[in-house]
Amino acid sequence: MEVLVFSKSEIEVMKNLLIIVCILCLLSQSCMKSKDESNSIASIKLQTVEHQDFSFEKISDNKASIVLFLQPECPFCNSYGKTLRRLDSVFKSQDVKMYGVVAGKNFPDSEIIDYKNKFDLKFPFLMDPEFVLTKNLKATITPQAYLLNPQGKVIYYGMIDNWGYEIGKTRAHATEFYLTDAVNAFLLKKPIPLDSTKAVGCYIQ
Repeated sequence: MEVLVFSKSEIEVMKNLLIIVCILCLLSQSCMKSKDESNSIASIKLQTVEHQDFSFEKISDNKASIVLFLQPECPFCNSYGKTLRRLDSVFKSQDVKMYGVVAGKNFPDSEIIDYKNKFDLKFPFLMDPEFVLTKNLKATITPQAYLLNPQGKVIYYGMIDNWGYEIGKTRAHATEFYLTDAVNAFLLKKPIPLDSTKAVGCYIQ
């Protein structure tokens, strides 16, 4: 069996190469971590409609969180007002918190507060004037729901239920409850029955 023998200078070269490889690996992992952190919803900070600071780091305290993109003038958002109040009451008892989000600068604070008061909605309304959260979650429609785990990962997104299934077309009563089913499955540690649906409503502008 032939035994390889390296000179002292060759050993030094190999040591230096090994050090360089290790440094490159560490840098690569650091860059990947920084990218993940920059894309994480936890790093996003917004303000409530009452101009109070809000950080999405807080969602780690919840069993799950629901982000709802809404617009006060959208007919679908108004039609879902009572449903949102009822869902908030049910989910809150399960330590699942809801957050309304209004993207852009088209709606004055007073109009958003009027919408919130009209349906007696108790959950926070967050302002996203620069579309930071909107782009992060790739939201395009209101109402559009996102169910997040405590780490900020999207578990379900799309419709609240199937009451409105096309623009201008609704059912007498909803027969599929996508958001509720997703919440219940997640809390029971079961597979999500449907992890996404196509939201129907008004385009975010």
